Amino acid sequence: MTIQTLVDCWTKSGQFQAVNPPATEAEIQAAEAKIGAQLPTSLREVYPLFNGGWTLDLVFFPLDASPDEELAMTNANELFIEWGWHIPKEIRLFAGMGGEEIFGIWLPETDNPIFSHPIIEVGELPSEDGCMGVVGTNLLSFLRGWGAFQSVMEEDSELWKVELGEDKDAPNRLKRIRTFLDTLEVPQSLRAEHHHEDPDENFAQLRKWADPKLPDPYGDSYRQEYTIADLKRIFGESK
Repeated sequence: MTIQTLVDCWTKSGQFQAVNPPATEAEIQAAEAKIGAQLPTSLREVYPLFNGGWTLDLVFFPLDASPDEELAMTNANELFIEWGWHIPKEIRLFAGMGGEEIFGIWLPETDNPIFSHPIIEVGELPSEDGCMGVVGTNLLSFLRGWGAFQSVMEEDSELWKVELGEDKDAPNRLKRIRTFLDTLEVPQSLRAEHHHEDPDENFAQLRKWADPKLPDPYGDSYRQEYTIADLKRIFGESK
């Protein structure tokens, strides 16, 4: 599966929400010049498909700020540092949840073969001590697990609506979501009929399925509390 295939699945499922038009290669290169680093190939593949926006309860930062969008990939690190967060230079923030967690991609190549520009969750802590967690060995696996979890939760919601019989369009939405989950090849054992009452447990199981090499599928910034020194040790010294 590729980023393109994943986004196509999102679109067909009806869950691709308010996203911006694609960015051009010139716009991507201009953004790279602003941050002084080349974006990893995986993140570079996102912006020609959509230049930021909401999808599956995840907001991707556009390349540049605008009158309507203050936060952008090119200024997110600097803004969050101004707001008291600790953002290491090895990480470039690219997405969030509209709350207390934001996601960044590790820019350098790693010496640890498990990781390919891994995804880091940064928590709202005002110092460098214990504010990060590893939530993906790479961008595609992270997004695959994220999309699967959000869709399984939606599948559960639509199942209830179908059973109640009060929403005439619920069967159509349920069919689209199930087609998406089928395309992702999410096992039936991890689907709505079998999920637990604990969303964190459901998310961990789906993350383990989507990203089997992820050392801790339960991990997040508040559980792992990694420092930049911890990340460098885990990934190996950057080249």
